[in-house]
Amino acid sequence: MKKLSVLSVLSAAPCDSMPRLRRGISLRAGWLMVGICAFCGPGVLSSAAQVTAADYQRAQSLRQQYDPAAVFVPETPTWIGTTHRFYYRRSLANGFEFVIVDADTQSKQPAFDHRRLAEALSRATGRAYSGTRLPFTGFTFNDALSAIEMTIEGARWTCMLADYSCRTPDVPPPGDIRRGITGPVRGDIASATPRPRMSPDGKWMAFIDNYNVAIRPFGGDKRTTLSTDGSEGNYYDGASLAWSPDSSKLVAYRIRPGYRRLLHYVASSPEDQLQPEHWASQYAKPGDLLDLEQPVLFDVRSQKQTTIDARLFANPYDMSDLVWRKDGRAFTFEYNQRGHQVYRTIEDDAQTGAARAIVSEEPKTFFYYNRSAATLQAGKRYRYDLADGKEIVWMSERDGWNHLYLVDGATGAVKHQITKGAWPVRHVLKVDEEKRQLWFSAGGMNAGEDPYFQHYYRINLDGTGLTPLTSVRANHTVEFSSDMQFFVDHYSRVDLAGVMELHRVDGAGHRLVAEIEKGDITALVKAGWKAPEVFDTKARDGTTDIWGLVWKPTRFDPSKKYPVIEY
Repeated sequence: MKKLSVLSVLSAAPCDSMPRLRRGISLRAGWLMVGICAFCGPGVLSSAAQVTAADYQRAQSLRQQYDPAAVFVPETPTWIGTTHRFYYRRSLANGFEFVIVDADTQSKQPAFDHRRLAEALSRATGRAYSGTRLPFTGFTFNDALSAIEMTIEGARWTCMLADYSCRTPDVPPPGDIRRGITGPVRGDIASATPRPRMSPDGKWMAFIDNYNVAIRPFGGDKRTTLSTDGSEGNYYDGASLAWSPDSSKLVAYRIRPGYRRLLHYVASSPEDQLQPEHWASQYAKPGDLLDLEQPVLFDVRSQKQTTIDARLFANPYDMSDLVWRKDGRAFTFEYNQRGHQVYRTIEDDAQTGAARAIVSEEPKTFFYYNRSAATLQAGKRYRYDLADGKEIVWMSERDGWNHLYLVDGATGAVKHQITKGAWPVRHVLKVDEEKRQLWFSAGGMNAGEDPYFQHYYRINLDGTGLTPLTSVRANHTVEFSSDMQFFVDHYSRVDLAGVMELHRVDGAGHRLVAEIEKGDITALVKAGWKAPEVFDTKARDGTTDIWGLVWKPTRFDPSKKYPVIEY
């Protein structure tokens, strides 16, 4: 049975606003959201039901009223390096706080002194902050756990936890041309100066000299030019230089630059000056000439240059970094053809330069080339090389559902399908080569449940031993400790505030250790908030399931008829 949902947004002013509860309750893409409007025109309600200024003021005040009423709602946790400690942010009536948890002892404490950090950031930035209203939503610890780093208004800040001193590196003023959205055309190479690449044995430095690849001994000045065909209109990209593991070979992209289209903008009222501000942003459009990347292989000892036959990657939208096999027998890259209907993993022999496609994905529609992740907005690309490429775990929709396949790295043939069924894999968390197992998330596996709820599973690479890790009928996000001994399960629904549980992996299974956090919406419900109604129905074809939400006005009267807004 097919399952389909549609994401919609409702903006009717007098309907319930979503309070802070949404930090713990995920409104997932794919729902059909239906709003019942309280004043959408004559003919349905009496003409007296007109929009007033008071209606809008009441609607605008709902968030201010509801936000403080949802407390202890946790956000997704982050494990600290290789430790058994993790931290997360949770809501309070007057803001937020960060909490750190020791998985071994289940002890909880503030992640840092919130008041001192607020005072330090207030002094450093010249703005007033409080301990429960810090100007960031996430941070990272440094390796020594002696400092935290966060981004505040686009600037990266570092705060030492010993004395709560905060600093930020100097940010150079923006130039006239900004990179804009990352795309298939590189920026101006005149402003790019990639660092030389040291060989793995530490004896050589590779760099670009007058658009060509050159090397010199480490600490020496005598340079050897390996290529002579580079030019401003067909240059070697220093950022792509990659040494073989034994330091005997180099590979790099030679680039025929595409058309650098600039879109021009004018900010009429910038915050930092009286005059309007102009800038240009690079942005390729359909039909524009894109960068043409050509991998070229160099033998350092013989200075032989081999240009790889481009027939398998003749029309690129994008090509990934060049990555060597650990034994140096070959290097690989991924080719995304313009139009996104061909996506290949290509391996090039280090001795002959011969190219072959290990995997060639050629769907009739398009290949969603963004990397997969634990969100519905992520793509469908996942690849994991086992035993230095002897086998490959590959994600594909070739059977109509997004699943995982085990591919023979030598022949490119599919050995077998790892996951199978009328449900899609969403994301792969980890592959354990020794145990021949992987952990992944998926949706729609449980009959009668919202197919957009994400659950987590473990399975053997031979397709056996499918084991669920989550069971509550909700949308889950699971985070494992680095040694896979613990995982935190964070789940929620539109009618269930976020819950955070700590589990310990126990042999082939797992056990609940403790409930770490549970959102409290008692005051929210008392304030009049009501969760939207969940529904599922059949589409016009009588087969496809459509799941959705119904949002009603705060003063909904079941005896009256209302227009329905669906987007």
